[in-house]
Order: sequence, then C-alpha cells, then structure tokens
Amino acid sequence: MLLHKTSFATDTSGNFAMFAAIGMLPLLMAGGIAVDFTSLSKTRSQLQQALDTASLAVAREGTEISDARATQIAIDLLTGNFGITYSDLKIKREGTRVTVDAVSMTPLAFGSLFGYETWPIVAKSSADIATVKYELALVLDTTGSMKGGKLAAMKEAVTGMVESMSSQVSDPAYLKFAVVPFANFVNVGPQYAPKFDEKGRRIKGTGAEWLDLDGKSPVPQHELQAGLSRFQLFEHLGYDWAGCVETRVPSKKGTHDVADTPAAQSDKSSYFVPAFSIDEPDSWGYTNSYIASPVDTLDMSVSGKTKKLLKYGVPPALAGGLVSGAPVAEGDTSGWTAPVINAAGSRGPNNGCVTQPLMPLNSDYKAILDKVGSLEANGTTNIMEGVAWGQRVLSPAEPFSEGTDKAKSGVEKIMIVLTDGANVFGNRPVPLGSSYASHGYLVDGRLGIAAGGSSDTNKLMNKKTLAACEEAKADGTTIYTIRLEEPDVATGTMLKECATSPAHYFDAPSRSQLDEVFRATDE
Repeated sequence: MLLHKTSFATDTSGNFAMFAAIGMLPLLMAGGIAVDFTSLSKTRSQLQQALDTASLAVAREGTEISDARATQIAIDLLTGNFGITYSDLKIKREGTRVTVDAVSMTPLAFGSLFGYETWPIVAKSSADIATVKYELALVLDTTGSMKGGKLAAMKEAVTGMVESMSSQVSDPAYLKFAVVPFANFVNVGPQYAPKFDEKGRRIKGTGAEWLDLDGKSPVPQHELQAGLSRFQLFEHLGYDWAGCVETRVPSKKGTHDVADTPAAQSDKSSYFVPAFSIDEPDSWGYTNSYIASPVDTLDMSVSGKTKKLLKYGVPPALAGGLVSGAPVAEGDTSGWTAPVINAAGSRGPNNGCVTQPLMPLNSDYKAILDKVGSLEANGTTNIMEGVAWGQRVLSPAEPFSEGTDKAKSGVEKIMIVLTDGANVFGNRPVPLGSSYASHGYLVDGRLGIAAGGSSDTNKLMNKKTLAACEEAKADGTTIYTIRLEEPDVATGTMLKECATSPAHYFDAPSRSQLDEVFRATDE
C-alpha cells in the first residue's frame, strides 16, 4: 500500500494535468466574460440605434398625434425595422420633445457561472423636431435599365416621401433635399465652367476654383497630356462643356476618388477634372470618332503623343512642350489650327455625359419635385460616383457648401441610394479596353488594372463603392440603400454593407414595393 501511495504522490504527469485544469478555470471564465461583454455591447448599440430612430420618427409626426399612435410608431420601428426584443417601452412627450426608453434582456452564454442567465440592457433617446435639422441626399440611379416602369415608380416613391416629410415641418430651413442622379458620370452642372475671351484665353475669375481649370491635374490619359486645359480644348473645338466630371485620382494627401476632400493648390490631384471624351479611332468597336484623323490613340511614343495633340489643333510648339513636360504658359488659341470635325449629334467631347445635373441641398420643395419628375434614364451604372457626390452635397465645404456644419448645430445627414443594377465599367473588346467613363478608359489603369474582364472591374468598382460608403459614414451620414429588381448577389451584399446597418438596407424585388420602401426610410 505504501508503494501504491508513493507512486500516486510521485505521478507528476497526473498532478500537472489536474493543476492545469484548475488553472484553466479563470481563463475560461475570463473568455466567457469577454464573449458576453461583446454580445452585450452589440445589443446596447442596436437598442440605442433603434431608440434614436424611434424618437426621431415620433417627434417628426408632431404634437397632434395621440399617445397610442406615438407608441405604435415606436413599436413598428423596434420590431419591424430593427428586430429588437425589448420590454418596458416608455414614451414621454413634452411639447415637441419626445423621449423613448426600453429594456432588452440579453441572454448570457457564460453568465450561469455567476448565477445570471440574462442581463438587462437599458437605453434612452430624446429628440426634438423643433431643434433637429434634416438634410437628405437622394442618390438615384438614372441608367438606361431604369427606363419605363422602374423610373416612373422611383419618381412616384421619391415624390411621396418629399411631400410627406415637407408637410411635417413648419420651417423649411429644418428640412433640405439634394438630388444626385448618377449613371457612368455625375453631372455637377455646366454653369461652373470658365469663360473665354475672343482670343480663346480664360477670363480670370471665371470658373469654379475646385475644377481643374488649367489642366494641372496629373490624370493619366492616353490621348491628352497634363498641362492642357480641357476647358480650353472645349472652347477651341466649339463645344460647351456639359457638366460631367471624372473620378479624381487618389494621392498621398488624400483618397480623393472616394472622399469629400477639398480641392487645394498644394495637391493637383484634388481638382475635379472635366469629362472630355476623346476622338476615338475610326475602327470597329468605337462609337465616338468625330475628328478626321488616322492617328493611333495607343501610340505612346513622343511622336505619337505629339500627333494626338496636333489633331485637336494644338500648335506644334505647344504640343511639343506638353509632351516633354515643360512648363506651359497660358496663352490664346489664335495660333491653333481648326481640326476637321466629321461628326454631329451626340458624338464629340461630351459623348457619354448623359446624366442630368445634380441639385444641391435646398428647401424649395416644388423645385425638388420638378427635378425628380424631369429625370431621364440613360447610361451605365457607377454607384461609387453617386455615393461620393451624395456625401459632397451634404458637406458644408466646396464643391457644394449648402450643408450644415455638424459641429455647430444639430443636424441629421441622411443619404438614400437607389440602384437597379450592378457596377459596370463598360468593358469592350477594343484596344482601349472599355467605353469612356468617369475612370477614363480601362487601359489608363485608374481603376487599378489596365486589362481584364467585366467581372474583374465589377469587383474593383464594388470595393471603391464600399470605400466611398465608409467615408460617408465616418463623416456621420446615415446611409439607406435600396436594391431594385437586381438579382446579382455581389451587388446586394455590397449595398447591404454600404448601408449604416442591415436594417437600413432594402431589397425591393419589385418596383411596386418602392413606395413602401421609401415610407420606411421616412420613419
């Protein structure tokens, strides 16, 4: 027996296992607490967000509704939109101020170790419609696939939302809308273009300072050179700029393509470049040949670059200076030659700019409704540009400065993004790789690749769209996204991630549901 006792006492492997098991208990308990804490934090965030939305929705209904109606509005939001399990819902109304509080009992995974199966999460939110400003950017897909019933349904739903919300405010200063139609471009408005004198020189003081007035932006382009003013080229060719802009190029100083960064002289990439559709080759697969010229647009030799400028009428000396990268002094176009324009109609430097100009934030509800009613469908889908400009119109800084500075007064900034299609770069089996759109041509490499299929470009455009969404959300904007009759799974996933939360994403498989969806975003 002694031998047995000694053997047991000296069995170190057994002792190690026993003490290790005992020692693991604090670690398991700590891990369990961490899991429960994460769950509780998530529940609190969801409950707070739901109550914030509920208090605003009730306050926006005004003081005339009954307490029963106010309670029902809150219940519908908590259970319908957010799916929150709650109890002890209380609503307190004092004049225009509404306070909503509730409790959510959250199950604990490891709480039973301490004698708790659930833990109460308490949250409260107050809103006063008299002190809250609402600024909404309506980012609307107006691509060709929206023609017909879908466009009509969208107009009707948006009109209903604007009329409903505007009828609930006594002071229009507290409710503003912006309208941002998007397709392959966003159109900021031709009124921001510079003016030129009789010699073709830009008149000082004309043109928006956030535009690339003098060709300073280092945007890669197979046809044009940095230093050449596209506005001057429009003037020389006899065309008025239609108002579309290209996607900016990111730099070390900012993610200009997806963010609301200011245009600054210290960073030439931050300027917005006017869209200029080049004279495409005369060969098969191209649709925008408008100058009689045999020049090869893909010839990137010094001679080739010079010839491509000469076909637009740029003088040889100036063309040579642009190609060599020499500083170019501003001059007139009296010495330029007149190219032979062999096309009319939609072809020309504005080709592809089919989107109607956006409308900045304002409280002229009739003008807003007229704008929505006038929208037409054309072009392909570029959701990123819509989101990026949706945030820019909500911003208090240029290009559009109608937005309220959140640091100075309480304001709810909301973006509603509706699309019926997946991102399309416009890939084509031609040497330029694509049609012309806000990222130029595929061979320009501005999307991150210079060649590839539509699946490749779609993934990269989705990635950039999400980056634009994250920038907007980081600026405090609440984003609602609506997918209309678009079966593509990747697009649905991207739009759901773009939205502020899954509850802010609406999948409308039928245009007949749009009115209901817009009513939900109004709540």
